[in-house]
Amino acid sequence: MLKNNSNIILTLVVVFIISFLDLNAQNRIHSPYSRFGIGELQSFNNSRYTAMGGIGYAVRNPTSVNILNPASYTSFDSLSFVFEGGLFSNFTKLETSSLSQKSNYTSLGYITFGFPINNWWKGSFGLLPYSSVGYNVSESQDILYLGKVKNKFEGTGGLNQFYIGQAFKINQNLSLGVNVSYLFGFIDRIQAVYFPDSLYTYNIKDAKSTNIGIFNFNFGLQYTKKVGNGLTMGCGIVFSNAMNAKTTEDQLVYSFSESTSGYEYVHDTSTNYSQNDIAGNIHIPMNFGIGFSLEKTNKWLVGADLNWQNWANYTYNDVKDASLTNSMRISVGGEIKPDYYSTKYFKRITYRAGFKYTTTNLKINNTQIDEFGISFGLGLPLRKSKSTFNFGIEYGKRGSLDNDLIKENFTKITIGFSAYDFWFFKRKFD
Repeated sequence: MLKNNSNIILTLVVVFIISFLDLNAQNRIHSPYSRFGIGELQSFNNSRYTAMGGIGYAVRNPTSVNILNPASYTSFDSLSFVFEGGLFSNFTKLETSSLSQKSNYTSLGYITFGFPINNWWKGSFGLLPYSSVGYNVSESQDILYLGKVKNKFEGTGGLNQFYIGQAFKINQNLSLGVNVSYLFGFIDRIQAVYFPDSLYTYNIKDAKSTNIGIFNFNFGLQYTKKVGNGLTMGCGIVFSNAMNAKTTEDQLVYSFSESTSGYEYVHDTSTNYSQNDIAGNIHIPMNFGIGFSLEKTNKWLVGADLNWQNWANYTYNDVKDASLTNSMRISVGGEIKPDYYSTKYFKRITYRAGFKYTTTNLKINNTQIDEFGISFGLGLPLRKSKSTFNFGIEYGKRGSLDNDLIKENFTKITIGFSAYDFWFFKRKFD
């Protein structure tokens, strides 16, 4: 049975890596709010913690990789190997005061590995999305002598994150950890102006592609203490430094006319402009979080997190984005397992729930863009194994209809696999 589980784990690792290469070549998101900054920030954690409202700063588990706080890696067993991978699907309904539109996408959420180095030193590495850009927005207005003028904004791309984490157990209660991450990717943005009522005015398109590569350090601390009656109290703190990096940008500006089928005829006029490898810079601000948890091992867990990041200090090419402001997230959630040692399968299922409220990093038309979500999930254990399939669903909304804004109603479905196996000793029996 143990050998069969190892074969299953190896197969799933290969499948998830291939899926990552395929799915991340596609658009990961469809949201007009991803137009600003570096796009919409993605959840950093796996389906287990996502189903609990996104908590994780104070949570430790030997069968799960908790990237939110690298200090949690010291909870890994000294002879175990942990692999996790997951898929996210998002179903969104976009609404304005007069229109509505539905969209959906599926993306690989994460690939992470956890392993021991010795009894007090544990490690992890993985690959996951950091931010996503995907929007297609247009607006029209009437201008004297030109008639109708249409502005169209499109964007694709985003940043991925590869990390290597190390955690150290200082004593029985205190652990420290750090994730060294490399954020990389591209963001393509196109702004076009159309003049459908003018026969003698060419349309204009400005296309920019920005390549970004940047290092980040995320530090974590966790303190746990047994408080009696089988209960363990935990506290976690995380801090990410501000990130500064060089960027390169390719830009192409040209005039064109468009056929009835949508084909573009580029014109050789003074409007045409092309330049490659334009040097630039980007500043991503620091991040701070704190969390608390209370747990009865193999019975239940409850926790709460608070996160803050000063996005008002974000700059691109030394220019601030007036639409960005400081963000704050509050998450509360937990899980319960009726009977961990039961021979009845349904009593060994883990049930999870949580909610979160976020004042996002966007303030548009003097209106703060808020987000609220409630989540539910299940952890389905494999028989005779500590590996689990994890399922979660989150319902929520972002934005509002006030001040000509857009409201997003979304349903996020997560499917994850957490593989736990003993790969660091030789078995005498298969």
